[in-house]
Amino acid sequence: MEPLAAAGLGAAALAASILGGAAGIGAAIALIPAVALTVGVREAVPVVTVAITMHLFSRIWVNRASIDFAVVRWFILGGVPGSVAGALVFANAPVELLGRGLGIFLLAVVAYRRLPLGEVRMSLRGFAAVGAAQGFLSAMFGGAGPFGAVFLLSYGLVRNAFVGTMAVGTLAISAAKLPVYGGYALLDRRALVIAISLGAIMMVGGLIGGAIARRVSDRFFVVAIEVLIAVGGVGLLIWA
Repeated sequence: MEPLAAAGLGAAALAASILGGAAGIGAAIALIPAVALTVGVREAVPVVTVAITMHLFSRIWVNRASIDFAVVRWFILGGVPGSVAGALVFANAPVELLGRGLGIFLLAVVAYRRLPLGEVRMSLRGFAAVGAAQGFLSAMFGGAGPFGAVFLLSYGLVRNAFVGTMAVGTLAISAAKLPVYGGYALLDRRALVIAISLGAIMMVGGLIGGAIARRVSDRFFVVAIEVLIAVGGVGLLIWA
């Protein structure tokens, strides 16, 4: 890799990880375009998955006191099988139409939250279905945090509780899909070196982002998340 490209990719990883550490979502979606331009679209999702998995440990550590493990248990129950299914589909099928579909859905979600129709009512058991859907979508597109964010916000999780709880659930999803990517040889040695290097940078960014999350108001946090959901939707429409 050319030094300039490597520097640019490292800067993108740091910026994405600070964003993800502060907001709890958005790191993968923000990083995928830069990685896709460097290693290719098909390889971008596995590379970002490895980097995000490393990044999540710093998010979990910073927010460990605020994690809602009741939500995590139900989320993982659906998230792990959903992630495996999504990884299998990703390895064998084109994802362009699904990517655009997710982008449209995310924009519709933000519009729904802005309309005076009331918010989604979430129960703990409902997070099994949320986890299954997010696991599948994450395996297909590298990241689907904006999807799960809607339901975590509706349940009442904000700031460090939101970031930490999302991080644990996402870690389980990532751990489930990585063996599938490896089994289909989507991660060669070069891609793995790039992924681990990006992951190391993102662990630092996650610590910085976690410190930022403690210093913002609940209202600002919710609005910032909705902006990220909208940006993620537009990004998927463009990138898919």
